[in-house]
Amino acid sequence: MFHVTLNNCHEEPIHIPGSIQSHGVLLVIDKDTFNVKYVSKNIQEMAGITPELMIEKGLDEFLGSDFYREIYSNRYKSLEDLQLLNPFKAILRNSNGKVQNFDAIVSRNDKYILLDLEPYVEKQDVQFIKFYHEIRNFVHSLVGMDSLQEIFEKSVEEIKNLTGFDRVMFYKFDTQYNGEVVAEAKTPELNSFFKMHFPESDIPAQARALYVKNKIRLIANVNSAPSPVIPNGEPIDLSSSTLRSVSPIHIQYLKNMGVQASMSISIVVEEKLWGLIACHHYQPLVVPFDKREVASYLSLMISHLITIKTRTQVRLSEARLKSINASLTEQMAKEDDFVEGLRKEVDNLLSLMSASGVAWNFGEGTEVYGKCPDKNEVDKIINWLSSKKVSQKSVYYTDCLSEENNDFKDISHVASGLMVLPISFSENQFLMWFRPEVIETKNWGGKPEKIIEFTDDGSHRLMPRKSFELWQENVRNKSVPWEEIEISTALKFRNTIVNYVLLKSERLRKLNNELEQKVKERTKELTKEISARKKTEAKLSKTLKEAQMSNQELEQFAYVASHDLQEPLRKIQTFGDRLKNIAGDNLNDRAHDYLKRMINASGRMQLLIKDLLEFSRISTREEPMEIINLDELLVDIVSDLQIIIDKTSATINVNSLGEVKASRNQLTRLFLNLIQNSIKFSKEDQSPVINITRSKDKDDNIIIEVADNGIGFSSEYSERIFGLFERLHGRGEYDGTGLGLAICRKIMEKHNGTIQAKSTPGKGSTFILTFPSH
Repeated sequence: MFHVTLNNCHEEPIHIPGSIQSHGVLLVIDKDTFNVKYVSKNIQEMAGITPELMIEKGLDEFLGSDFYREIYSNRYKSLEDLQLLNPFKAILRNSNGKVQNFDAIVSRNDKYILLDLEPYVEKQDVQFIKFYHEIRNFVHSLVGMDSLQEIFEKSVEEIKNLTGFDRVMFYKFDTQYNGEVVAEAKTPELNSFFKMHFPESDIPAQARALYVKNKIRLIANVNSAPSPVIPNGEPIDLSSSTLRSVSPIHIQYLKNMGVQASMSISIVVEEKLWGLIACHHYQPLVVPFDKREVASYLSLMISHLITIKTRTQVRLSEARLKSINASLTEQMAKEDDFVEGLRKEVDNLLSLMSASGVAWNFGEGTEVYGKCPDKNEVDKIINWLSSKKVSQKSVYYTDCLSEENNDFKDISHVASGLMVLPISFSENQFLMWFRPEVIETKNWGGKPEKIIEFTDDGSHRLMPRKSFELWQENVRNKSVPWEEIEISTALKFRNTIVNYVLLKSERLRKLNNELEQKVKERTKELTKEISARKKTEAKLSKTLKEAQMSNQELEQFAYVASHDLQEPLRKIQTFGDRLKNIAGDNLNDRAHDYLKRMINASGRMQLLIKDLLEFSRISTREEPMEIINLDELLVDIVSDLQIIIDKTSATINVNSLGEVKASRNQLTRLFLNLIQNSIKFSKEDQSPVINITRSKDKDDNIIIEVADNGIGFSSEYSERIFGLFERLHGRGEYDGTGLGLAICRKIMEKHNGTIQAKSTPGKGSTFILTFPSH
């Protein structure tokens, strides 16, 4: 027998108890021979069959033929498929020919088929229609609820009405699996457990794992002695058995509460135990299988609705954080030193983590903003992080810093919560956010402690607490916990700094030092380079014209240009900027004009090369196709364009676009180009409005239309605009390379689709995307 002690309570093997609850009978069947291998001892009193006489006998000697044939034909099905067939009507025959009717619940483990037999109770079929309408109305009411709290409250009321339990509670778990009663339905004379907390040890890890596998768990009578399974040999995995007996500690726990029967209904979200609906009765109570199945169905509906609402909340948070992150990244990229970008975006930096203070040290001293510990304390935290090797992690966070290091208890009022991004391991460079202490009074259902009972032989065993009276705990030195989405956002932001901004900043500093030593020589050579640039530009222009005659030559050129021409262009821009900064005062107006033209032309050339490479890649690379939710894709795209949308006061309306099978990268580029075009060619006196809709044509092809209220164009150009380098306006009016719509057409061709344009000058444009139905 397994003895539960203070050290092993989380290891109690509750899935192999060796016994069952006595309100039913268990048969364990060899799935190959269909002989009885094990049987619960109480079959003698429940069916008049001597259990020892059943061992190694064929199951057909005891079961009605119809039931036997049905389970025999399904003996190799999976557990999930077997459970879909339940319940069966089973007839057991004893040696005298007397028969007993049972509800049979069939399940299996790796070796055996398990038959849980519960005494058959006549069903009142006349109640079915009324019962059906009640359940349907309940599900409909859940779907229409706006808040999780409404779902909690409605759920416990419905489960209580369905099952007849005296008390039904909705437990919601925190990240440590401590439970809080967030809703309760009970008979009036009972005291309330609403808003009380219960410790993780009340439902240990191995019990939680079984709750994920089995959504319903009934304990019919805590005072009924369990019936042993005979013969007493190898441990049998009874995880899937509805009659599996209960841990003695949990039985005593229920007795201490005055509970005589209980039922637990699992709420599983994202494959994790998110909560429980706990039912208590103060008399023995057997809930029939059909009602338990209805409760199981309701738990699936409740879990599904909670999943939808939590995912919606996460997506809204993701969109908000993505917009903030984009603003931060853009500002840092604008500055020569990314730290200056951080200084200008402190408010967004605090919003990114919902923090009250932020601090950093990037090798030039510690800086603090908002409500933070002073610089000396921040430096102590940095030294502690370094000594604890925290810097080897990509992110470190805690909502109770003083629990990690008691030396920081005195700063809990501003730094109970800490989120740390190590930027440079070798130089102790960190970015960190702070959250203040949130003082909380937590109501517990009894003092959350483990009670040790010593036995006569000097050993000890663990016992549940005996009192569930309100016990209050004042929680200090803790902040609001960091959420998973905040942690993942912090990781992404760290990558932005380390892999882009910081590396770029370090590279530019090194390059600047080298350029300062060579600037005089480069000034003399600049005139020659300007001439060479003009020749290069003329040659490139000629090559581009030739490339229009051959798509294959264009793709090859784009590839070469992207790799071989980007570096000299960057040097032209860099040296031009350096010349302007260093010798600007000594240059005449004509030289200034040449310099400006040179820099602008090289910038245009870089953009052109980038678009050509994109065109080439679309033509030559095969992208993986996947089912894409267009509504989610457009949320991400709109978030990426939020700055220009805000700047132009643009409105983008997306109307249930559904799904298509496509390349995610190419579809993102397609919609980015079309939306940016609509914003670019908007009217000066009118904010852009872009409507994106979905329909189908007579051949069931998917039609996506992107319509705007911009300046439009003459219908005679509706085909020409998709050509390479085609522009209907001069470069001085609107910027661009003339490749955007050519890329769009190429993308649609890669998807075996088409793109067309309709427009009237002054009345906007509509781009029509057709995706084949297959």
